[in-house]
Amino acid sequence: MSRTVCLVTARMASARCPGKALMELLPGEPLLAVLIARMKTSKTVDEVALATSLNPENDAIADLGKSLGVRVFRGDEDDVLKRHIGASRVFDADNLVRVTGDNPLTDVGTMDALVTLHLLMGILAEVISHDALETSWNEGEPKHRSELVTLYIKEHPADFRIALLDLDQALLRPGYRLTVDHPEDIRLQREIFHLLDRGPLVLTRDVIALLDTRPDLVAINGHLTHKGVNHRSVELDALVKAAQ
Repeated sequence: MSRTVCLVTARMASARCPGKALMELLPGEPLLAVLIARMKTSKTVDEVALATSLNPENDAIADLGKSLGVRVFRGDEDDVLKRHIGASRVFDADNLVRVTGDNPLTDVGTMDALVTLHLLMGILAEVISHDALETSWNEGEPKHRSELVTLYIKEHPADFRIALLDLDQALLRPGYRLTVDHPEDIRLQREIFHLLDRGPLVLTRDVIALLDTRPDLVAINGHLTHKGVNHRSVELDALVKAAQ
């Protein structure tokens, strides 16, 4: 039986919003704690764990993870792919679900669907086998070891078995920005959790429904754009899907 670990990755460093992982979203609950609580509701993963770097500034992140009862792996600050491989080994994971610490509203239902599909078909977008991670690091270049952990896989789709899951249309809102990379993103997240008033376990579809009726909330961070490297990853996803 294969073992699947949900690996939440976070660190204090950020060009636009340093320390965002520990910024409070709910009273007494930082962003990272909210995200981990949500991931623990998954019905398909065997464990939720946390990965951060060895830099001393990330001691607070490691301490938080331990206080939340999750195992913590610490690795290289810049070689993010290597950090994932190290975590996969330590946590004895055949497959990793990659969840970034700047996405507190990661949809658990979609994640569970991805895991189910992965276990049937091999590798897909952000549920990754340990072997695929190893191949990416061994065959890739320095650019493939950055925060875009699956870049090598997406650039060499013929070398891997890749499956993509179509997103539920009720969750598809390209115009909404639910990641956290700027202070305005934190402000929006706080407003969402406050208005829904359900603690950390809000449903992503309820967040979408709220934003559908509140353009003033969408406008809080609507002027921001994603980083160029993220656009490159999305472009590669589209090419992989078109080739299937």
